[in-house]
Amino acid sequence: MIHINIWGPFGVHSIHDHKFFLTIVDDYTRHTWVVLMKSKNETGDLINNFVFFIKNQFDKNIKIIRTDNGHEFCWQDFYDRNGIIHQTSCVETPQQNSVVERKHQHILNVACGLMFQSNLPKVFWSYAILHAVHLINRLLSHVIHNQSPFEILYGDKPDLSNLKIFGCICFASTLEHNRSKLDPRARKCIFLGLKKGNKGYMLIDVNNREIFISKNVIFHEHTLCRIIDNHDKESSDHSNITIEPIHDDFEFDKNQDNVQQENTKNETSVENLESPNLQEENDEEEVFDENLRRSTRTHRASAFLKDYHQLQLSSHKNLQETNKVRYPFDSILSYKSLSDEQLKYTLSLSTQNEPQTFEEVIQDVKWVKAIQTKIQALEANNTWKIVDLPPVKTPIGCRWVYKIKRKANGDVK
Repeated sequence: MIHINIWGPFGVHSIHDHKFFLTIVDDYTRHTWVVLMKSKNETGDLINNFVFFIKNQFDKNIKIIRTDNGHEFCWQDFYDRNGIIHQTSCVETPQQNSVVERKHQHILNVACGLMFQSNLPKVFWSYAILHAVHLINRLLSHVIHNQSPFEILYGDKPDLSNLKIFGCICFASTLEHNRSKLDPRARKCIFLGLKKGNKGYMLIDVNNREIFISKNVIFHEHTLCRIIDNHDKESSDHSNITIEPIHDDFEFDKNQDNVQQENTKNETSVENLESPNLQEENDEEEVFDENLRRSTRTHRASAFLKDYHQLQLSSHKNLQETNKVRYPFDSILSYKSLSDEQLKYTLSLSTQNEPQTFEEVIQDVKWVKAIQTKIQALEANNTWKIVDLPPVKTPIGCRWVYKIKRKANGDVK
């Protein structure tokens, strides 16, 4: 049994002039197929093609097709010829075709999320729909016992290695035979999804708005673009789409706002730092353009720095002041949001290092005492017993792992 329905028409035609999409859901696997449509007149041919597709690819015969009462599904001769039972829902009772109705809601929710995140204009809704279905077919569902539709249909887990953030900036390698030594080696593009039956990625060129497929692509998944579509809704001409690249690295760290506020305080001093040579040139000429445009983009700390912390002990601060550190690390990361106890614990992590080898341990009385205490505890609990090694058996080795256990205030236990 398969469930079929049509969504649309959408007020904004897609960039390829689509207004509808046909949704097909398999009742057993809940796998979903979506076909973009320019007119409902295409419905009969699409259903016919899908029946033969299932027969050829899976060696299965579709026995029941459930739809609503739309005239576009009235192909009784075709159903009779292929021995298919056509079930229709009653008037104003969409719940009788609920499987595909709910699937429409699911697809649109995911597609809207993709569109909002990517800042793409509405003319790219068709690519968002196709990518949403690609993701949904690979998500686990409680309806099919926490399996994915893809896994049930194909009997194998899906390959997720090629998933990228929809709408992110990427660079596609240009063809070697079309470029000279001074031509660019890559084209700046936006990722629009994956092409079915192709191992490449669907991209749109930022400069000339060409949509193409490429395999050799480098992705910058935390960088998006802003595309502005000024076309008339009634027109299918999208030649006046303008693409404005932006480089906003969005962060998922909730503490990033605190870091950003700290950066704002130091923004002026950091931006005005120059090399000595440049400073001498400015002193000689002393010519400034007051109308020079300054960037109004909000400055954010680099994402990779959130995984590091600094020594903020008083001796370290004094060392910074003595050496006049030009770019102090505390302008990037701050611990001001921590409580006194949390701050003490965090700073204590940098005061002692854990040994890496047994040779280091035996030189420290505290570690030797800790080892002896551990062995005594193991012996007291009868953790092991000494026996002869059975023939043709190899003993399993073991090693010490040295870790410092701390209290909530950072003191060593």
